[in-house]
Amino acid sequence: MSAGKQSPNNRNIGSRITFHVYPFLVVLSLLVTGCDKTDDELTQPVQETPQQILSSFSTRDTERGITRWILVADKAVFLKEVVELQNPTVQIFQEGKWAITLTGDRGQLIESNNDIHIFENVVGTSQDGKLYTDELHWQDDDGKLYAPNTATIVRGDSIMVGQEMEGDPTLETVIMKDVRSKIYPKDEKFDATEN
Repeated sequence: MSAGKQSPNNRNIGSRITFHVYPFLVVLSLLVTGCDKTDDELTQPVQETPQQILSSFSTRDTERGITRWILVADKAVFLKEVVELQNPTVQIFQEGKWAITLTGDRGQLIESNNDIHIFENVVGTSQDGKLYTDELHWQDDDGKLYAPNTATIVRGDSIMVGQEMEGDPTLETVIMKDVRSKIYPKDEKFDATEN
């Protein structure tokens, strides 16, 4: 071989090395740029696209012409099976008569069964007292209120605090776990059962 000439075999090796190195660099650069995403970005659930958004919302549930509840909210976002509510107010009726008014910072109406969930700063006001909790569920089929966390019921000067509250909407009958209470004789109508 002469010093000034390259053999044909040397040229093929150089082009093969360049050909194999280029795809490797492309794949490596894709991997490196994809690795700057944090775990939070990769595991965040995909948010459902709203079907409709209303700046003011009201609806009611009736059975055989008798009102069961009336729901009013500052804003409603209709998703596939749930209506997300901002500042909901719910009036619940028993046998057509007002039983309780519930308010909270946000809520949900489950369209399949008409259950209502209210969250954050939940207050319930009935003729028999007030209810305070951070999460409350109206179970429409059962006609019951359910608070899975701590709930406080105030009737007159009497106070009852407990967990996993279940009761009728008038708050006449309430069942709770881990109950702590201070009940005064003047508020004797306060009927509570510990589970």
